[in-house]
Amino acid sequence: MPHTLFTNANLVLDGFTALQPSFSVLVKDGLIASVSAAPIDGGDATVVDVGGRTLMPGLIDAHAHIMGLSLTPKNIAYPAAEIAIASANYLRNCLMDGYTTIREAGGADHATARLLAEGHIVGPRLFYSGKALTQTGGGADFRTPDEEIDPCGHVGPFSNMSVIADGTDAVRKATREELRKGATQIKLFASGGVVFPAEGHATRYEFSDAELRAAVEEAAARDTYVMAHVYTDEGVRRCLKAGVRSIEHANFVTEETVAMMADCGAFYVPTFISLVQRVESAAETHLPDAIVDNLRRTIARGKQVYALAKKHKVPIGFGTDLWGPEAQKSQLREFEMRRDVDTPADILRSATATNAELLMEKGRLGAIAQGARADLLVVEGDPLADLSVLMDPQKHLKFIMKDGVVYKNELPAVALRSPG
Repeated sequence: MPHTLFTNANLVLDGFTALQPSFSVLVKDGLIASVSAAPIDGGDATVVDVGGRTLMPGLIDAHAHIMGLSLTPKNIAYPAAEIAIASANYLRNCLMDGYTTIREAGGADHATARLLAEGHIVGPRLFYSGKALTQTGGGADFRTPDEEIDPCGHVGPFSNMSVIADGTDAVRKATREELRKGATQIKLFASGGVVFPAEGHATRYEFSDAELRAAVEEAAARDTYVMAHVYTDEGVRRCLKAGVRSIEHANFVTEETVAMMADCGAFYVPTFISLVQRVESAAETHLPDAIVDNLRRTIARGKQVYALAKKHKVPIGFGTDLWGPEAQKSQLREFEMRRDVDTPADILRSATATNAELLMEKGRLGAIAQGARADLLVVEGDPLADLSVLMDPQKHLKFIMKDGVVYKNELPAVALRSPG
């Protein structure tokens, strides 16, 4: 693998306070070998003169979904080939938007990860959950009251993103099965949703305490963790008591529960753009007014929870929760959603260093530091002062590197030169 030396770069470093000017960064064998304010002897490395632009870590989306063709996760009837094509396009578009890593929150599997690793498809580094666990009638059981079996005659959730498991033994077995298939973390549904509620009463919480603990215990045996889709206060508290590490959404929790998140060392991953995007597309998708009103309440309440998380110093991750290729076009708009509730520096930290820690990759991802993976972006402008430079990648994103491999280079020709 060729070596690369970046020169004349304004760096986004760990402090996320202000750009650090005139740095050099040497990349060798896919890793950052050296970071210095003094000149670096790159030997035979290809030199990239950043020209005073921003050199920053690649973005991380900690809650993505790549296995859909539309906004609905009820996708069992979609042709597998179409889903595969859509997921490959989703991944490529993620990378071209500056996301060099994603955590997939239900649906992606080892086959997708293998195709990425072998270079058959192009996209971010993939941390996949396999099939998310849901109970009968749970948040990811998408059957109507009239549906009992799927088109293949199986009892299932009518979605490729989830599997139904009831009882401690079944949850334990389902968790083990996803881990056997290479899942890097376990995803489960611990409450109902806000977009596609069942025709019955939406659940306040899902899975028994023993079921939740079983999933956490099995994940811990593989040195990993559980992430939980959960909106309600009671649902979040039950997850925290069971040892769930990553709390997704959590729009309706109290301040007491936010403080409990902090005490437990849990991560909080709000996902605003998926809710906003569904409101914006409600007429087109024929979403009922009652659900649209609920979405608006959910967004407003989520902003209040975000402020409480800041107050109690809960680590806040960055996720998007978007389904389908059309929705993916809004992936960078999560930055836009957060500008009213947080500072550019803290939002950028969420999408890099905090997410890296959440993924158990602290110091290896989301950072420009010796030994970190060489996932690097060159941006025209200062994202620590103005996040809008990240929202228009065609205009501002000039260079994309993942694992030391260049996937985009629109720097002036003089900026890239071979040794000698």
